Amino acid sequence: MLVTQTGTRWLHRAEDLGEEVARRCRPLLPSVARFCLVATFLEDALRMWFQWVEQLAFLQDHHQCSAALAAAIVLLSLVGQLVGSALVIMQLFTNFAVTLLAGLVLLQVHIYEVPLQLKLLLRNFSLLGGLLLLHVENKEALVFRIYGAGAGLPFLVNRRSQHLMQLTGRILLALMYLTLFEQYFAIPAIILNCFGLILMACIVMGFRTRLAASCLALVLTVWNATTNAWWFDDGDSRDMLKYDFFHTLSVVGGLLMVVLLGPGKVSLEQYKKQQLSRGN
Repeated sequence: MLVTQTGTRWLHRAEDLGEEVARRCRPLLPSVARFCLVATFLEDALRMWFQWVEQLAFLQDHHQCSAALAAAIVLLSLVGQLVGSALVIMQLFTNFAVTLLAGLVLLQVHIYEVPLQLKLLLRNFSLLGGLLLLHVENKEALVFRIYGAGAGLPFLVNRRSQHLMQLTGRILLALMYLTLFEQYFAIPAIILNCFGLILMACIVMGFRTRLAASCLALVLTVWNATTNAWWFDDGDSRDMLKYDFFHTLSVVGGLLMVVLLGPGKVSLEQYKKQQLSRGN
């Protein structure tokens, strides 16, 4: 009983600390989250620029398309990712940018036959989850600018679809973590997998969401910098390490969006609040 009470107190302290850190970092956090979120799109656009000939050859060989059509597809992906990423970072026409980037993700899923590779398919779905959370964050900011924080009018706006999108975004982010499990049975790997799975379950269910998202973002950042250190690799695996690094960085951006948005209305935290209010 004493151990349980002590653990609960420590958990509340950690949650309060997380809320305080999020509050202090809030002016900077949206910009950091947006940059991390589009990192993989920027990297992919640069990859297409420096591997232009290889990209054209791949499309012509695998899809039997003409050189002109292959060039148009690569150019569309390159320019679209650069434009969409720039708009997201500058916080301009965010909804258009999200739609553009999401469309390019789906286009690449088809072009590169991603459905045949489960790991890559899950990672692309996680990107869509991050973009969905970015769309929700932009809508929340728009409501705040129009109605203000204390007017009470935002509650008159029908935001059910936003709450459902927020839940969907959290679930899609979880798919990325499923691809990061260490396939070893060493004790450190088992501990890391279990800890990350618990944090991801809390995020999906909306239980102590900001604390779980902050912890998982920190874990993924450390893991990413140590495991996907492409800058130290000069071999054939360099490109794959770079892809994994920037893709994981985008997921970290999605988790920072979760820290910004919190659990939302469709969450265990909201359910507990409703039960408490009914009891009172």
